Amino acid sequence: MSNFLTRGYTPLPWQWEYHAAAREADNTTGPTEIGCGGARGPGKSHAIFSQAALDDAQRVDNLKILFIRKTAISAKESFGDLIERILQGKISYNIANNVISFPNGSRILLGGFHSEDDIDKYVGVEYDLIVIEELNQLTEDKYEKLKGSLRTSKTNWRPRLYASFNPGGIGHSFVKSKFVLPHRLHAEEKTRFIPATFKQNAHLNKEYVEYLQDLPGDLGRAWRDGDFDLFAGQFFKEFKLSTHVCEPFAIPEDWMKFFAFDYGFNHPMSLGWYAVSPDGVVYRYRELWGSGMSYTQVAEEFVSMTGPREKLQYGACDPALWSKKGERDDTLSGAEVFARRVGDLTGKQPLLIRAENARITGWGVVREYMRPFLGQDDKITANLQIFSTCFEMIRTLPEQVHDSKNPEDMAKRDGDDCADELRYALMSRPKPAYTPEEREKKIFAQAMKRKQRRELGKSRLRFMGS
Repeated sequence: MSNFLTRGYTPLPWQWEYHAAAREADNTTGPTEIGCGGARGPGKSHAIFSQAALDDAQRVDNLKILFIRKTAISAKESFGDLIERILQGKISYNIANNVISFPNGSRILLGGFHSEDDIDKYVGVEYDLIVIEELNQLTEDKYEKLKGSLRTSKTNWRPRLYASFNPGGIGHSFVKSKFVLPHRLHAEEKTRFIPATFKQNAHLNKEYVEYLQDLPGDLGRAWRDGDFDLFAGQFFKEFKLSTHVCEPFAIPEDWMKFFAFDYGFNHPMSLGWYAVSPDGVVYRYRELWGSGMSYTQVAEEFVSMTGPREKLQYGACDPALWSKKGERDDTLSGAEVFARRVGDLTGKQPLLIRAENARITGWGVVREYMRPFLGQDDKITANLQIFSTCFEMIRTLPEQVHDSKNPEDMAKRDGDDCADELRYALMSRPKPAYTPEEREKKIFAQAMKRKQRRELGKSRLRFMGS
């Protein structure tokens, strides 16, 4: 706080949160990748440059900082406004050849990238701190290569990376998976994300605020609201974490349960466990996801993850699981191999059914389950609920796009496995173990039995007393 306030910078409330996360990186259990923003106008650049220049570079001698942003002009011109507002007249520094030097030996190397190829010139050089603006303009591959340059020989400094970003761009999906989703799901480990919008910046001019407020449709939701759940061509625009994701809870033993399975070896496989509440809400409460697993390996993982008291009525599986693809008649299909291995381990083979594979009809069923409505306590909800622990389903479902040749269908591509598995599950038309009326009768019958047992107990006591 002293490093900022004595140098003329008073952070906004959200910026204090960001700076606290940056300092948390000093601890061995703290984060190493810290992101901020999500929308336009909150003051991301001011916060991220101030953290590097006014705090980190001043408290650690000889710190080597790489600060890059997407720009079509020279680095010096691009950073000129920031340098003037944050450093000029407030702290001693020298700038030459796109390097800001401080009296204690710390340096900030200013760089820009017009295309992804420009990132390669920074790879392989050692940096104590890397700062990337507009991270959503890079692919995950370039990001990971750049992270390989993040290392230090200083004993009083822990290497870290700061990033700012908005929705959209070629890096949208990986930025959302790495920073945004762990934050929303309260599952942050090595990362921290501090969201902010223009509403959290009281210093914006009136005209820019009005511009953001008047932005229409999807562009407004992205630039103004920082909505990472929306992008051009998105197949499931209705999907929202607040509507379709719930916190885990203990599934009642008498709810109907089943599983669905979409297999792949090189292409990822997806297997999900489902439960149906008495009022017909379908909950996806567990998942197995990954590639490189044989049928027997999937079966072994399935058994190890299924509780001993879980009664799964059936498994709705990819019809291709029964295909032998021209092999000998005595060759077992994937479905048979999976079922037999489960049977070997549990003593009972699961009931596998061929899922209906009518894609467009199936997507219609999925949308019907996802349709939002006003539930109890005036909360928007839907008949499909996904436990927050099902990270791959939550990550990949909103990333699916329309097929360019058939807009009614979803494009077939890597990452569609969870969506296909969900389609198989819901096309099996799962029904509750009992209707609400049957549940009431069941509860009443149980109450009567308890009452009869109490009365019988009292009669026995009276008989013994007499």
